[in-house]
Amino acid sequence: MSIGMAGRPKKSDTCGIAATPEPEDCDLKYDRPRAPILPTILICLAGVSVGPAANAQTDTTAESYIAQHGGTLAPAGQLEIDGRRMACGQHQTVLDPDYHDFGGAFRSFLILNPDRFSGLPTPVKLWIYAHECAHQTVGADEVKADCIAVQRGRREGWLTQSGLEQVCEFMRPARGDQSHFTGTQRCALMRQCFKR
Repeated sequence: MSIGMAGRPKKSDTCGIAATPEPEDCDLKYDRPRAPILPTILICLAGVSVGPAANAQTDTTAESYIAQHGGTLAPAGQLEIDGRRMACGQHQTVLDPDYHDFGGAFRSFLILNPDRFSGLPTPVKLWIYAHECAHQTVGADEVKADCIAVQRGRREGWLTQSGLEQVCEFMRPARGDQSHFTGTQRCALMRQCFKR
């Protein structure tokens, strides 16, 4: 597994507002779950969510998170995943092997659990990162974050049709909850985004 910090950031690796499609470009026709599909499941099987901590502690900084929970700070533009430099505008990434999920997004930083990344295909790892990055521009909207991540991957060349199928296989077992569709439903929507 290879997640680490790199040398100098490249300008083309940003994920900020200018580099990602506007949220309106990712609007899909769907019915958002109106009631919990399962009673308050905060952690879905396939992770990739804005965890409860992101909503509860909106003023948390990466440094204060590390002081309280541990982890390693990857400065903005310094993260490499399987040899590919990834960036999310000016947002830092905390690498926390004890984080409860694959990844998460706080208001001003991302979290990845490098231990959970072990054994995942590279396109899935990059998609998780891009999904969490997308939350920096679309907030808690999971459908838009999925769409932006897929479109970013296609645009940057790291997500092919085959890679999307790996993401879908990863997401397939995910159960729905208050803010997430099932993995199968999310995948159907991501396939629509990938075609645009």
